[in-house]
Amino acid sequence: MNIEEYWGDYTSTEKELFQKSCRRLLKSTFIVRDKDEENKRAYYFISKKPEPFSVYFGYIGFDIVVDRDNGVIMLRNCADLGEAGKIQSNRIALKKIESIVLCCLWTLYADRVRSGSLSQSILISMVDLNFELEKYGVKELIDNKKLITDILGLFTKFNLVEIKGKIGDTDCLIRLYPSLQFALDEEEFQRFVEDTQKRMLQEDGETEKDEEENDADE
Repeated sequence: MNIEEYWGDYTSTEKELFQKSCRRLLKSTFIVRDKDEENKRAYYFISKKPEPFSVYFGYIGFDIVVDRDNGVIMLRNCADLGEAGKIQSNRIALKKIESIVLCCLWTLYADRVRSGSLSQSILISMVDLNFELEKYGVKELIDNKKLITDILGLFTKFNLVEIKGKIGDTDCLIRLYPSLQFALDEEEFQRFVEDTQKRMLQEDGETEKDEEENDADE
């Protein structure tokens, strides 16, 4: 069936929901079932009959993936399937510092899942995030409230996390959504960690060399 046939079978209410759901996917890439009522409604509408969305997005080289186990629907670029056709979400270019935060959030989510957390709401504190960030030696990010607020705001836009409270307050929490696991796969994460560790070792080596040269000058 083409999109006109699907469209003709929709009621006026379904047409409106179709339009809203498409705009939501184009804006945020992910629809997370357990985020709120609007996302839940869009999730069940799409998952019940995903074919019209695949047809519609196919015209612009995209498709959707419905992950019922995790309650996530994602928009995928058909030209970017990854190695061996791995499921990957639509991609955006991140700055290095944003990539570090994403890796930390991904790690925290994966750790909670591996530890047996079956809760729909996986919550972490800023202390948890800062502890992970310290491993990458990015103290300037930990101390810069505006920068971390902007980065988490970006990930909130793409339905990867939700900020509960105000960054800087002791009771501020970050809700991690299952969509995080589709924003980065394990191989990508491992490569990123290895590259970061090499960079940090090089920087440490250069620092030690400078200190030795300064001592020699004295």
